[in-house]
Amino acid sequence: MTTSKPTVSQSNIAAGLAAVGLRAGDAVLVHSSLRSFGHVEGGADSVIDALLETVGAAGTVVVPTFTWDTFHDKVEGVFDVRESPSETGRITEVFRRRPGALRGTHVCHSLAAIGPHAADMVRDVPSCYGPGSGFEALHHLNAWNLFLGVGFTSCTALHAAEERMRVPYRQHRDFRGCTVVHADGHAAPSIAVEFLRKPGFFNDLGKMKAVLASHGLLRTTAVGNATITNVRIRDVMDITTRHLAEDIFFLLGADCRPK
Repeated sequence: MTTSKPTVSQSNIAAGLAAVGLRAGDAVLVHSSLRSFGHVEGGADSVIDALLETVGAAGTVVVPTFTWDTFHDKVEGVFDVRESPSETGRITEVFRRRPGALRGTHVCHSLAAIGPHAADMVRDVPSCYGPGSGFEALHHLNAWNLFLGVGFTSCTALHAAEERMRVPYRQHRDFRGCTVVHADGHAAPSIAVEFLRKPGFFNDLGKMKAVLASHGLLRTTAVGNATITNVRIRDVMDITTRHLAEDIFFLLGADCRPK
């Protein structure tokens, strides 16, 4: 049995973004899968153009350009802001190369952004989720958290709640042996830290979809084969924080929760 592969245009995507509440002037963090739509005319650029045109000149689009697979367990390594490819999908890799895009310096968890708040998203601070980080800026702006063809297993804002609550199944590690080549070409030792899961623990982030839906906070539509979901990142982080305050192991899978 074959699955139909619809053809999706930039205008189709723009209509979907409008349907889930994205407007001019908004800030939005986007998690995405290009292939989830079907065939997109113009590829990743069409998705990016739809996002940028929807939020307009006063809006800011942010994407994760993580390199976790390459660097999370490295004692030494070189992360090049300009050259190290994003591991979070085709849309993010094309986005970070766009004229005007800024990219952060975190070895594992960089963000890339375009718009008037872009500099706030890519500050050179130790934790990608902590004070001064892009996630703190997104929370402050009450930005949207947009999912294009992916689910809440991709919701990195949940890790910001884990770090906020200092969950006991994660611990900070640094990248003192790593080097960062900055956008202007100068190299410097990494100041990054990561709130890394301890061995034997695994997240179940997907459960937050039902939690947020129960509060009536999710806006959802479909474009091609992709489900598009939009929710305020402040709601994601604050509601998750409340659940963690009641049960610090809330975001863990059932098979690795302490007895």
